Amino acid sequence: MSFTTGQGVAEAYEERVFRTFGASEMIRHDQDPRFMSEVFTRFRELLGSRQRSTLSYRPQTVIRSVRAYVAEADQSDWDDHAEQLMFALNASFDATRLDTPFYLVHGWDAQGTVSSMLGPKPSSLPERTAYEWRRKFRRDYSYARACAKDLQKKATRLRSEVQTRKWRELSERLKSEFERGDAVWLYIPKVQPGLSRKLAHLWHGPFRIDEVHYHFRVKLKIDGTGYRVNLWVHVSCLKPRALFPRRPIDEVTLDENDELDAELLPEDRCDADNQNDEYEVERILDLRWTKRTRTSRRTRECLIKWKA
Repeated sequence: MSFTTGQGVAEAYEERVFRTFGASEMIRHDQDPRFMSEVFTRFRELLGSRQRSTLSYRPQTVIRSVRAYVAEADQSDWDDHAEQLMFALNASFDATRLDTPFYLVHGWDAQGTVSSMLGPKPSSLPERTAYEWRRKFRRDYSYARACAKDLQKKATRLRSEVQTRKWRELSERLKSEFERGDAVWLYIPKVQPGLSRKLAHLWHGPFRIDEVHYHFRVKLKIDGTGYRVNLWVHVSCLKPRALFPRRPIDEVTLDENDELDAELLPEDRCDADNQNDEYEVERILDLRWTKRTRTSRRTRECLIKWKA
């Protein structure tokens, strides 16, 4: 052969081998696989045949797509498929135990969403055809969707009412307009690591308002409080301190002639050994620091041995 292109090799194989001996059982070659694919493509065109891909499993060809699927960056949709996969596994028939895992655990077959919401169907009229079964299932499915839609509307309405009430309380609080010198509580949503957010104090203070700017932005007096926060805050993060009336103070005047009878005092009195309530410490046996969960303040506790 004077030329070794794909077209030339295909024509030589078709004229010298295929017409005389038929199709070969096995072909050995040491050429590039791409060259052989071009040869058989030309040979197929000479015979006028069509090529169709098979569905045989070849790991060397699908390993790239498998790796791409396993290493998919977005893994946030597992919640959408976990329930369906679990239901499919529990409702699948086991050939070894001759039943489904769900039935073996609970003693009754698993039910779908429609059957669980609508309950058992009346068995007075038997279902004779598949069309009748499909019609009833579509009707039950429409009932279930309508019921779910009503529940969603009810939940949305309740959330809207709660949000509206919160905004009304906030608007009423904003209408009151804080003034300079008012004592307020500051909302700080940050919680120290290791503390429970449910038990932590998120309202800190009280602080005094030093300056009011356009009725929605105030400046707080932070000096001497130990807090390191921004001086300028929005009024939505503040709430006024409850001002309770002062307790009544009544001065009791005793007459000089009035004397307290010592016999009326309780007998089990606990008198201090020392008149000045001062004791001498012999030594400190133990010292430890404790941390409160709510305020995160550290307190020191000592185990002391008093000198007798």
